Amino acid sequence: MAADAVDRARNRRPAPVVVHPGAGKPAPFRARHRRRGHHLQPAEHLVRGALRARDRAVRGATVSETVVIHYSELGTKGRNRRHFENKLADDVRRRLGADAIKVRVESARVLADLVPDVPRERVAEALKPIFGIAWYGFGRLVRWSAGDPAGAAVEDAVLDIVRQNPESKTFKIFPRRSAKNYPALSDAIARELGRAVVEKAGLKVDLTAPELSIHVEVLTREIAVLSDRVPGLRGMPRGSAGGLLCLFSGGIDSPVAAWLMMKRGAVVHHLHFHPYRTSREVVGTKITRLVESLNAFGAPGKLYLVPHDRYQIAASLAVPTEYETVFFRRYMFRAAAVLARRLGLKGLVTGDSLGQVASQTLENLTAVQTDLPLPVFQPLIAMDKEAIIDVAQKIGTYAPSIEAYKDCCSLMAKKPKTKVATHVVRRLEAELVMDRTIDESLAQVEVWDGKALLPWGRRPVQEGMSAERA
Repeated sequence: MAADAVDRARNRRPAPVVVHPGAGKPAPFRARHRRRGHHLQPAEHLVRGALRARDRAVRGATVSETVVIHYSELGTKGRNRRHFENKLADDVRRRLGADAIKVRVESARVLADLVPDVPRERVAEALKPIFGIAWYGFGRLVRWSAGDPAGAAVEDAVLDIVRQNPESKTFKIFPRRSAKNYPALSDAIARELGRAVVEKAGLKVDLTAPELSIHVEVLTREIAVLSDRVPGLRGMPRGSAGGLLCLFSGGIDSPVAAWLMMKRGAVVHHLHFHPYRTSREVVGTKITRLVESLNAFGAPGKLYLVPHDRYQIAASLAVPTEYETVFFRRYMFRAAAVLARRLGLKGLVTGDSLGQVASQTLENLTAVQTDLPLPVFQPLIAMDKEAIIDVAQKIGTYAPSIEAYKDCCSLMAKKPKTKVATHVVRRLEAELVMDRTIDESLAQVEVWDGKALLPWGRRPVQEGMSAERA
């Protein structure tokens, strides 16, 4: 009936309607009516009225299946909270693609209305790698208003979930009333819906360890009825924290460090120094496969490849054997800082863990990082190896990380000094003419974007360019 009203309104020819001057109108309209004496009401007003009538007709009805996504940390943000919410909604929208009719932010949640009959498994797989999700639940939305709290429709949605879980014998209702103008309190909602489930489905209430958890969330205009919660990765939405450059060795540690910074919202690109004659020999090895694995979680990071032959030629006579490892790391850090600044990135990421190997003592970390113009982020600095391996296995980077690969560090001295003074590496830098060596190395940079290996221009990025385009 409401749909017929919409059709009739759209086909109706606008007719003059005499309106009493100023009746029920704000001041600007009153003045206009006095001047003209009458007002022609457009057909569009009738269409809108019919649409409102249709909305009133479906209020209290269950609408399409929806995913309700909760976040945790974003709720602590102040005036820029909407920025983070929109970042998360954009990522959800991009991941779900055609499976979502609409993705929106409402009542401190991200709601994704799904197309009919889309498999839940497919939606869960799409949401799995998204940073910023604390948990989500599948369910239905029921519209409500002050005059119609839609109790019967909510009860039907709850009983629907019970019918979908026939193996469950106990349950618990978890009410959450975000809309404080809803006429029933949370306890009353849980009590009434619990009574309906006991009487109509025969389940027992278990408030400590229920087999079935049903979440009822009262939002501004709708009530979400959700089944069990699915945990997410938490963290911050992708791209919400700017761009970083990770010194990427391809071992166990550096992919985990990159992933942890991605989890904090950073767009992470990668810099790999290799011992091959050409960078093309790196493509197809575990290095590019690890970058592909990481890119599945966040904004696609590029891989910058630098042959280390220029350094090897310059350092072969100037650097004593016992200083090789620490001095090579200082060269890599300084080259990475130059490249990061040219790309417009805000800092470096490394997989260093304090005391794990000789080059990661306090003294050697200080000698390597002193004089850098950018901050160095070391998310693994206090983690032991077992904890790092656990994360690597969880995110799928452990197996490729332990594959055999000839990296530059394996060519260094086997017994490096554990305490190298900063003034020593500064003196060696002066003898080596480090700045020239870095310039010559970066002149050979090639970038792999996941599809092709391309030469990289040395011109700085434009001011304000996003980290994702670096």
